[in-house]
Amino acid sequence: MTVHVDLPDHIRARCTELGDGVLYAVKTLARHLADDPRLGERAGRPGLYTATIDSDTFDACPPLIVRYAYGPPLLDVDRIEIRDIEATGPLPDAGDEQAPAAVPDPRVQQIAARQVTDAWRRITSWFEQHAPASHAALLPGASTYEIAALEQALGVRVPVELRALWLLCAGGEDTPGAGVMPDYGWALMPLGTVATSYRWHRENQRELGVGLGVEDAMVWKPSWIPFCSWSVTDTSIGLFIDAETGKVGHWDDTTVRTVEDQTLSMLLEETADKLANPQLATGYLPGLIGGRLVWGPPLAADEAALWERFTGWRTETRKGADR
Repeated sequence: MTVHVDLPDHIRARCTELGDGVLYAVKTLARHLADDPRLGERAGRPGLYTATIDSDTFDACPPLIVRYAYGPPLLDVDRIEIRDIEATGPLPDAGDEQAPAAVPDPRVQQIAARQVTDAWRRITSWFEQHAPASHAALLPGASTYEIAALEQALGVRVPVELRALWLLCAGGEDTPGAGVMPDYGWALMPLGTVATSYRWHRENQRELGVGLGVEDAMVWKPSWIPFCSWSVTDTSIGLFIDAETGKVGHWDDTTVRTVEDQTLSMLLEETADKLANPQLATGYLPGLIGGRLVWGPPLAADEAALWERFTGWRTETRKGADR
């Protein structure tokens, strides 16, 4: 039986990012997999495998972990698809002729992921105690396969901080208690909504470039991944993370796009701090309406009448609250 090995475009791009020798090494592995599809080790889920590439075997190639899918239930019986490539060490010294591609420091990535995890657990712990409706609106975490599938759909590698968050919570339900982040009570977007929103922004980017007759008219960079929006269903405004820099940005329903000097872990830690120490919070303040978190005071009169500011010791009605 002939087995076809597919290297998607985003995998080829990832190889180029990691160095000139990486694509050759991965293609060599692909030829071996075509002969022996189960060359790698099983990776938990049926049909998923991991294989390693030793940097000593190939020039200008770091040690790699290659994740691939083979056959049912994910693919046809005669197909293999390379789904992820991760460098586990620095590129070999390429001398003066060519600077090595930057490889993320695994220790730095571990710290960033731990910061996201710790902050998110503080937030959900507060939800469990004070805002059960908001807690119930959170979806369970995504699997690594689901995140890899999203990366393939977007053609962008999800940064470590966003990956860590999605492994804990893959968005929120379409309910009034789904808002999490200040200032507007941003809702975490489910992965399917992330993909839909990203495609819309990229298509809008292409149409704008054609309409203006300017190839570099940049409204949405390919590295910008949306993750929060006004609500689960209203994605006209929201937050994105730049996969290249890790910085969080904001878009609105016009063409305004801003990137702040803030990472996702910083945003989550700020949110957790505001909930834990509301008396020190500035700007939008944490409050409650019917067991759900509402950042306020709300502008809508009906919500303002019900809103109770959370102080840590007791709640204050909107009349007694001061910002």
